[in-house]
Amino acid sequence: MALTSRKKDYINKAISVFKQAGLRLSLEEVAGKMGITKKTIYNHFSSKDELLKECISSISSDMQKAMSGLNDKSNSAIENLRSSFLQINHFFTVLSPIFFYDIMRLNPNHAMSEHLIGSDLFQQKMEANLKQGINEGVYLKDLDVDFISRYITYSVFGFYINGLINHNPYINKSYFEDTIEYHLRAIVSEKGKKLL
Repeated sequence: MALTSRKKDYINKAISVFKQAGLRLSLEEVAGKMGITKKTIYNHFSSKDELLKECISSISSDMQKAMSGLNDKSNSAIENLRSSFLQINHFFTVLSPIFFYDIMRLNPNHAMSEHLIGSDLFQQKMEANLKQGINEGVYLKDLDVDFISRYITYSVFGFYINGLINHNPYINKSYFEDTIEYHLRAIVSEKGKKLL
């Protein structure tokens, strides 16, 4: 079911509130910070839980958009990898650790479901990127596509998200850029090295 522009606007405002204040606010507090009444929220959402689910789904959709460029045929595999990781970096940078922590703690089933969908999609897109790079001759032709795509997926979804939730001080803002440059050096062919 397509969202109305007003409902989408409320979801975006709620996400902004949740990013700043976490998920523990009451529906009345969320409405106040959004500049609307609780009744207005109830005109569009049956409960805080429904609003939260819509927010998580919207965030998941944005993440999927960030991943979609991994196998864009109009660019080289290396360009796709770099630009997608920059978008993913931006995506995670604008979400606060408080928000991630609260989602995983207060709504674990929905968060885990979206996490699995996102990590599966990322792995599929990563596999497509690796195959594209092999076909272009910029990645080594004997890469174990399945293993490398799983490994990089874990680097993104496992290590990073776990680090955020556990407040790991070693994860910096250039994590994704550093990770992809490290992995690129390991998988590029001689032809690919010229593009680094």
